Amino acid sequence: MPPEFTRFLFRVKDPEIEREARRMVEHFGIDDIEIRRDDTIKDAWLEDYERRKTIYGLEEIEEYLQKLVSGELD
Repeated sequence: MPPEFTRFLFRVKDPEIEREARRMVEHFGIDDIEIRRDDTIKDAWLEDYERRKTIYGLEEIEEYLQKLVSGELD
């Protein structure tokens, strides 16, 4: 059986952004995600492996996730 991977990878710069990312993910009810700290990035980015899309910046990520869970991206 092949290994299972999460749909999303959320990279964050620091603990403050990590807390915001966790709040956002909880708010939208997303559990198929890995949040990883990475001090080489500006603030945050989200990789959606299913849609093969990368989103940069917390506001843009929040907007993307909102559209995703509301069905606007289908």
